[in-house]
Amino acid sequence: MSLSRMHRPLVLSLATLGVLLISHAAGAGPLATTSRALNDGFGPDAGRWRGSVSIAGAAFGDTLEAEVDWAAFGPGQFQQFLDDNSYPGADPSGANEVLYVYQIVSVTNANPGVDTLTVGVDPADGRGAVSAPSYLPLGLANEMAPTGGGDNTTSMDWFFQNAELQAGDVSGLLMFSSPFMPEYDFLQVNSGLAGPVVSPLVASPSDRPFEVNVPEPSAVALALACTAAVLGCKRRR
Repeated sequence: MSLSRMHRPLVLSLATLGVLLISHAAGAGPLATTSRALNDGFGPDAGRWRGSVSIAGAAFGDTLEAEVDWAAFGPGQFQQFLDDNSYPGADPSGANEVLYVYQIVSVTNANPGVDTLTVGVDPADGRGAVSAPSYLPLGLANEMAPTGGGDNTTSMDWFFQNAELQAGDVSGLLMFSSPFMPEYDFLQVNSGLAGPVVSPLVASPSDRPFEVNVPEPSAVALALACTAAVLGCKRRR
């Protein structure tokens, strides 16, 4: 489901005013552990582009403690992920596109409530070819849907104005597609004025076009040699 564009809310710098904690989340869910995640050898989890982060912050009485899972999928793999987990919906990405997916999987503490999730995007990376932010509802208990989204050339945003996530709430799958391979960029979650100044890194499009992994010539030669050897053994029997 596509989201209407809205103006991005002001995010204040709270380096000297807030308490900040960022770490890898311990209780990662299906998105952060899926074997369907894109593996080009450069992702943070044994080469795969998947992970989970915990974020906490406080400022002026506003508080935030939440976990976000994420993954990037190559063509056709997101549909396999949905099928693996009996989730509804269909893969919205096209051929030769990477689908970038994020999910707020846990809110432990949020006052006044999680109202924004933002993923950084390099402004030099082919903006016209990146889809608008969208979401896929999963029908989970206490699931909150974003009320809008936007792209201001440096980030993808999902807004939960008047639908803020409180303690115990989760989101559906927040996503966008791109014809570019992943790199690292920031993730920002906000609850009022509470939100980390220094954000964790997650998958986001690079300036490298999507490409199907092609075996190295040496690997191809080795495979051909092995095949020839096997055929030779069979003929000598």
